[in-house]
Amino acid sequence: MSPNISENNTSETLIEVMLNDEQVFLSSESSISVLLLLQNIAANSVALVRNGQVLPKSRWKETLCCHGDQFEVFALVAGG
Repeated sequence: MSPNISENNTSETLIEVMLNDEQVFLSSESSISVLLLLQNIAANSVALVRNGQVLPKSRWKETLCCHGDQFEVFALVAGG
């Protein structure tokens, strides 16, 4: 069951996701972009895998996180 938090007589459902093997709780209305922002991860320098599949950066703002999602974030490195 997802925990709830209450502020100002409102109730917000939280979901649990895993980010690089660490448990993270966030609002059920959070996009992947919000997840990265909350974790202080610079979206312009990473690639993201969600539940074993690479998710294009163009879909991060529109894709909501779901309870139980498994995310892996990889830093992009340029060089030769």
